[in-house]
Amino acid sequence: MKKRLVIDSGGTKTAAILYDEDLNRLGVCVTGSLRSNTTADPLYRRHAAELVNSLGLYGITLECVRGTYEERVIGLLSEHCSVKNAFRDGEMDLGLFAAGLFGDGVLALSGTGATVFAKYGNERFSEGGYGAAVSDEGSGYYIGRQALIAAIRHYERRGQKTALTDMLAKHFGAYTEETFREAVFSIYSQKERSPVACVSGCVPTVVEAARLGDVTAKEILYGAGRIIGESVAALIRKRGLPDGIHVAVSGSVWRANPLFYDGFVSVYGKAPVIPALEPIAGAIAKEYYDRYGEADISRVASQYPEFIYDINNMKGRGI
Repeated sequence: MKKRLVIDSGGTKTAAILYDEDLNRLGVCVTGSLRSNTTADPLYRRHAAELVNSLGLYGITLECVRGTYEERVIGLLSEHCSVKNAFRDGEMDLGLFAAGLFGDGVLALSGTGATVFAKYGNERFSEGGYGAAVSDEGSGYYIGRQALIAAIRHYERRGQKTALTDMLAKHFGAYTEETFREAVFSIYSQKERSPVACVSGCVPTVVEAARLGDVTAKEILYGAGRIIGESVAALIRKRGLPDGIHVAVSGSVWRANPLFYDGFVSVYGKAPVIPALEPIAGAIAKEYYDRYGEADISRVASQYPEFIYDINNMKGRGI
């Protein structure tokens, strides 16, 4: 039996699927990030070991490894198993495949980071994606950082009152005003997550604050959605892409986040395509498409229910 592996590593988590030559499921693993820009080396290596252990890769031969990952990952895998072939898909490709788009399209990605991609004919374009050290506007990190800034300003009595102060303090383990500062600083001593992942992990709390009526949280989420909408509209205009090109969404920030969605639509002016699958399962859908001439999204979804992408629920948020 020839075994194949697809990996999708984001700034907060890594998902992997082991499957056979007939595209049948052999195993699934979700662990921490395998990205050097968000993950310290000891944690990076531990996540790689968790992936190998969970999928039982010791001593086996992988016919092919594909997906979105750093080249370093193949070296770490090769310490434990044989990798015959390896190639990397772009984040855009997997995101579009997950939406059943195998030709031209635009992908509005907002997870830990944020990037807008486009594929048209033989050309590929992208805007944004400058990383947390610069801005990553419209991303989960951006939203979490804006929320923390607002909470800190309120806590220090130099900004408007917001429920985010209390809610984010509790999110980080503080239960009194005196321990708020200590709770925020705790992101730098986390052993399981990088500071960037900790900040991005605040998004569900911001969404909940907005649901409860907090004005600041609402403004942050709506504004972040507008940024992504502006980026999509600007890319289409800048590159002269047709108005009717399909625009799909991807990433955890879209989940259970109607204000973010509304902010996007308020600028872009159209409802985007909502994928049925997470990007990693999009790789399997593409193999079905290449082999049989159709994506068979429903079959992929039935084999990998944990990778169904539903922006109306919280599944997968804060991981």
